[in-house]
Amino acid sequence: MEIVVKGTGSAFYTPDEVTINFDFIIKGDSYEEVLDMGTKNVYDFIRDLLIPMNFKKEDLKTRNFVIREENRYNEQTRRYDFAGYSYNQHAKLVFDYDENLLADLMDNLARLACPPKAIVNFGVKDQKECRKDVLGRAYNDALSQAEAIALAAGKNLKDCIKVDFQPMSAGYFSNTFLDGQVMYSAKASHGMGTAEIITNIFTPEDIELSETLYCHWTTD
Repeated sequence: MEIVVKGTGSAFYTPDEVTINFDFIIKGDSYEEVLDMGTKNVYDFIRDLLIPMNFKKEDLKTRNFVIREENRYNEQTRRYDFAGYSYNQHAKLVFDYDENLLADLMDNLARLACPPKAIVNFGVKDQKECRKDVLGRAYNDALSQAEAIALAAGKNLKDCIKVDFQPMSAGYFSNTFLDGQVMYSAKASHGMGTAEIITNIFTPEDIELSETLYCHWTTD
């Protein structure tokens, strides 16, 4: 007799890592202008924020860098007119989740003369260990089902000869995120600033991970 069962495993994990995606965007009339302004913007960010907060320049990883010509559609001529140039540098900063550190960082961002756009995501550092844990739960669920089926059939469960699985549907990030632009511009109605909002009323949602296994057992 052969038994094939589907096992599922899931668990919740508290975020312990922060990833901030920054967009440095500068627009101007010439290529040279946006290049100078854009690089200065990034340099000022590193000098005035990262270094004083004990980050290294190398901690800010560039994901994409481009200077492009901008065009605007002209309804009257039905053509695209030249509208200057834009400097776009996308970078990310990853660090251990620390509520006070994040609060200070967001507060300092809001104080910059020309802050970059920022989206803050919360994740787990040890993704391999989390996946191992969830896969173990899925296997144990399949094993429990197979043992129950074998017992009901009067058989002894022997070997698991094959395991198939479908890719994990969820990512290693919390559904919670922070929009830097909102944090920069808004003061809560109760008078809290950016740092106070994060330390007093903000807690990222736990991350739910799940896995599904298809296990094939033999019996005697």
